[in-house]
Amino acid sequence: MEEYIENGAEIHVVCPTGHSLRCLKGIASFRNFPCLHTVAALSSIIIGTRPDLVIPADDRTVRALHDVFRHADTGTETGWFLRDIIEKSIGKSDYFTDIEGRLSLIDILRAEGITTPAAADVHCIEDVRKWCARVPGPWVLKRDRSSGGAGVTITDTPEETEACFRRLSQPVRAASALRVLLADRDIYTFMDAAIRKKSAVMAQEYIEGMPANIMAACSEGRILDTLGVDVVSYQGRTGAATLIAATQSEEMEHAARVVCSRLKLSGFFGLDFVRCAKSGTYYFIEMNPRLTQIGHLNCDGRTVGSQLLFHMRGERADTGPAPRAMAIGGGRTVALFPQILRAGDVDIASACLDVPWRHPDLVRELLRPPWSRRGYIAQLEEKIRRDVPYGKTLKKQDAMKRLRTLASVV
Repeated sequence: MEEYIENGAEIHVVCPTGHSLRCLKGIASFRNFPCLHTVAALSSIIIGTRPDLVIPADDRTVRALHDVFRHADTGTETGWFLRDIIEKSIGKSDYFTDIEGRLSLIDILRAEGITTPAAADVHCIEDVRKWCARVPGPWVLKRDRSSGGAGVTITDTPEETEACFRRLSQPVRAASALRVLLADRDIYTFMDAAIRKKSAVMAQEYIEGMPANIMAACSEGRILDTLGVDVVSYQGRTGAATLIAATQSEEMEHAARVVCSRLKLSGFFGLDFVRCAKSGTYYFIEMNPRLTQIGHLNCDGRTVGSQLLFHMRGERADTGPAPRAMAIGGGRTVALFPQILRAGDVDIASACLDVPWRHPDLVRELLRPPWSRRGYIAQLEEKIRRDVPYGKTLKKQDAMKRLRTLASVV
């Protein structure tokens, strides 16, 4: 985002109320992400701004763009514009179904010789029992349309796996949906829960090892640039990375080229892997068809995020200004901000601290609890619950103290 602003790009942001991006200077306009009549509202925003590119930053937005494409009226000029800009931004519509389905993409890559864990859709308890009997545990269950580690559970016994399947496949309970609305101020999840629709669940073989991922910039099925990282530490068993290290993996790069070419992708995407502890092999887990968190990191004098901008302008990447982003390399790890603040006892003595120091307003905002967790109900919940996912939210003064400590170490 910062490089786009510095290179003269006009940026319009669509995001929820309270999003931290609203503290960033240089944005042309902000609009609230629509929670009602999403297709019509998002279509209107795209038509009104007439962008050269749409860059989704979460899975919900990717699905919304797919829906906008499907509902666009090809009998009108605006309908053709919507379809054209969406395909230019994220890839050919022929492959939207493969992008939305975890298992179909795994099957595609397995057929191309990419190493993947065993996986299958499970529709009932009998399917779960057959899976546990066929595949040695632990086991991974993933709810359809989930992201960011939510809806993903690792289980250790068949009984736990069956109970987990029942929870993931059933519609969210009214009490849970109400908690999400009141404590997390998440109207989107609440509205999904209100539909009372069962969710599809995929079972996946558990690979002992550490996560890894690669982000790619691409255009019409061709890779422009990639950045791969090994995850050194992360939150919980399925949470976000806190410490990463840049790596060059031919396995991850090959998988990225195959995915990009087969699905005719454009824009940005990321692939998640697990690096097997025994063999060192990278197992493909799933795709994130959007911008990911590492696109701003400066590796070898360039960032993946900037490559698409230069490509669109017909410029060479080395003709633009040198990236101001933190340079990584030389085996140094990167402590990702702000999640590193809640990482606990993590060795960052040789790490680069990924803090946007040039944007003090943004730093101050990220030191605060997320906007969704600032309400009185969220504060009360954190006082009485012992199992808040990925730890308690830090108070601002505690976060500042932790940041000073980290900065003094690195």
